[in-house]
Amino acid sequence: MKTCAIVNPVAGGGRVRRVWPRLLSRLLDATAALSVYWTTGPGTATSLTRRALREGADRIVAVGGDGTLHEVVNGFFEDQRLVAPSAVLAFAACGSGSDFRRALGAPAGVEAVQQLRSDRIQPTDVLRMRYTTRQGRSPRRYAINVASAGLSGTVVRRFSRRGLVPFPPRLRYFQAALRAVVTDRPIQVRLTLDGELLSPTRVRLVAVANGPTFAAGLPIAPTATPHDGVFDLTILQDVPVPTLLRHAHRFYLGTHTSLDGVRTYRGRRLTIEPLDDRRPTWVEADGEAMGQLPLTVEVVPQALRVQH
Repeated sequence: MKTCAIVNPVAGGGRVRRVWPRLLSRLLDATAALSVYWTTGPGTATSLTRRALREGADRIVAVGGDGTLHEVVNGFFEDQRLVAPSAVLAFAACGSGSDFRRALGAPAGVEAVQQLRSDRIQPTDVLRMRYTTRQGRSPRRYAINVASAGLSGTVVRRFSRRGLVPFPPRLRYFQAALRAVVTDRPIQVRLTLDGELLSPTRVRLVAVANGPTFAAGLPIAPTATPHDGVFDLTILQDVPVPTLLRHAHRFYLGTHTSLDGVRTYRGRRLTIEPLDDRRPTWVEADGEAMGQLPLTVEVVPQALRVQH
């Protein structure tokens, strides 16, 4: 199998660069034909993936974190079609969060390369999204783990990568979320799920989940699986800040879904429209800042062949 590794050397705070000699050795042992492309900045993993697929790669290995994987997944698609329908996606998770790895129960880091020896290739769902830029454009994008808006979008855009004490990833995201709770006000939105209009509501967070965790392991949608043809939807309504702080531990235990003010659904297509457009509501996908509401997300069943 002709394999191409798309490597982000700065993922995981530079972890990829540190472990690369061992990773390369194991990659060479696991595949007979290997090429390596290094990313040089945002967006390059997508273009490099498309290039490798057009040049005949049968398998793409994303080496980095969830952001690298997100870009590689988008490289599999062009004009809403697969560039190479028979190609396989694999990944060596070396980032700070690596949440999609948890969804598949895959190993991390150097050990992840062992999956390339496996014959297990499983069709996996992805999320196709259309969000809004500040210039009013409506680009399309794919996510493989979670797409969300509200509190999480603020965390990704403003807080998670700068101005924070260098805690471990989960504590860093928690610190960022606390800061976002203080600065973000709940927003009034209209939600349409599979053609049915849900009651207008004030929300702090809307998360469309293909996998169960985001934010370095927080199980925002504990029952979500990327193989069932539907997404799990978690809505955090206008819960008072003291209540959120009192029950913060339940979000990390995955028992928050029974709290008052948390609603859960399953579906195939969701549209989120802001009813107050005086300030933007930020959107993120797989831990990457995207844009703002309005947002439409739909599941694409069994869109990618994933080896793990």
